[in-house]
Amino acid sequence: MKSLSVISKSLIILSIITNSTLTYADGDGGKIFKDWFQSKSPGVSAVKFQQYNEICGSCHFPYQPGLLPAVSWEKIMSNTDNHFGITLKLSAVESRTMTRYLLDNSAGHVNDEVSYNILRSLKFDPIVIQITKTPYFVNKHSQLDYKDNTKNIGQCDNCHQGAIQGRY
Repeated sequence: MKSLSVISKSLIILSIITNSTLTYADGDGGKIFKDWFQSKSPGVSAVKFQQYNEICGSCHFPYQPGLLPAVSWEKIMSNTDNHFGITLKLSAVESRTMTRYLLDNSAGHVNDEVSYNILRSLKFDPIVIQITKTPYFVNKHSQLDYKDNTKNIGQCDNCHQGAIQGRY
């Protein structure tokens, strides 16, 4: 009797997979992706995770995870002994929590206009770990004099009043 139940469950799962595949094969599935890509939010999703704001925002602007792809955040978080010249003093739980938050909300995982444009601009060789080094950022800020250090280019809210809300 158990084997009949397993077979029944397997057939149901196979049916669901087959029907999903057929939907994509005949073109209907493309509408789902097309709708998703066409309904991008302007800007980038604001940080709504208080622990991230407290930990990361205590030293620098709390960058929205959608400003870099997951592979970049993984590289950043895998080197907490040298986080742009300093050692992050995070517990193992804090490190895993921050990493998970960054990965789950990174460019490619959120449907935001800026995230999409950043992701499109990247070549991934080498992996960009600074938002200010992404081709999208460099292009958008080409009028700035990077040698003029009167404003920290990485402190987004120095110029963008709505940066904390994800409006650039």
